[in-house]
Amino acid sequence: MLSAVTLVLSLQAPVALDGRTLGRRAALSAGASALFGGALSTLAYDEIPQIDADFAAREAARKEREAKAAKQAAELAKVLKPVESARTEAEFIEAADQLAVWVIGKGQGAIPEGVGVKNVVKRITLAYDDLPKRSYACERTRDNNGICYSPGKGASLAYEALIKELRKATIIQLGDYRRVEFNAF
Repeated sequence: MLSAVTLVLSLQAPVALDGRTLGRRAALSAGASALFGGALSTLAYDEIPQIDADFAAREAARKEREAKAAKQAAELAKVLKPVESARTEAEFIEAADQLAVWVIGKGQGAIPEGVGVKNVVKRITLAYDDLPKRSYACERTRDNNGICYSPGKGASLAYEALIKELRKATIIQLGDYRRVEFNAF
């Protein structure tokens, strides 16, 4: 410590180095960078780390994941079938509620890997659109002539609730420390 103080005090006058003069600040910053520069260079790897790829284990894990996804896809098809085969408002409400409860029970990732979320939503929407429609008076626009059609308030509410639960269960989270959400449909 004493030697550092004497070094600083001895640098009262400019120091000549390679034909140019250095002030006290320049000399101290050059000394500090030389001191810490040598310490930082020792933190690098001496050699590149080797990672052994265990292809057999990865292939086994992939097959296990595919088998699990196929089992879940079959379960989803079994629960989705009543929604698609519903022909009345009451049948659709019951089937949509059962599917929504199933989605809530599965939680995040309810739609298995390999099954398109947009395809499932499209199938549900087609089933909803295929329900018998009732006409009712509504605000006149240029294409409805004051008559609108709906499968019923109960079916509409069940459809909206089911889509809301599917949207919650299929949110994809991106990012490492920030929460960035991506809606799958």
